Amino acid sequence: MIRSPRVWLTALWLGVLVHVDWHLGRPGHGHLSAGLSYHWLLAVVAFAPVPWLLLRRWPAAFVRASVLTIVLGVALGQGLEPLSEVILYQVGVEPFTNPVRWRVFAEFLAAGILVSVGSAVAAGRFGNGGPAAIRRVA
Repeated sequence: MIRSPRVWLTALWLGVLVHVDWHLGRPGHGHLSAGLSYHWLLAVVAFAPVPWLLLRRWPAAFVRASVLTIVLGVALGQGLEPLSEVILYQVGVEPFTNPVRWRVFAEFLAAGILVSVGSAVAAGRFGNGGPAAIRRVA
């Protein structure tokens, strides 16, 4: 499962959108800041397709695949990206200790997990991996 491109591409998708959410949600102190109070709505776009992709490939190990993908996505978006800021821009540990960043991330992740659970329930209602249209796309 860990070697599957589907897991890594889905984790990369989540990691990129974790970072995009940071730019949408952080207060407007930089040119790439939006300061949106409803930034967490991006979690719908980020997390809704994940159960459909994973349930199709791993119906028996769906929960394990979901946890692995979300953990990898979080590690990329909230771990590797701030680490690159520390290394490239030499800003110290501020990206890891910024309380605003953690609040924005917590809102995004909470909304994302709720969306993911709802999407998994919806995917499960259509049978093993979703409706035929989803099976054709995958």
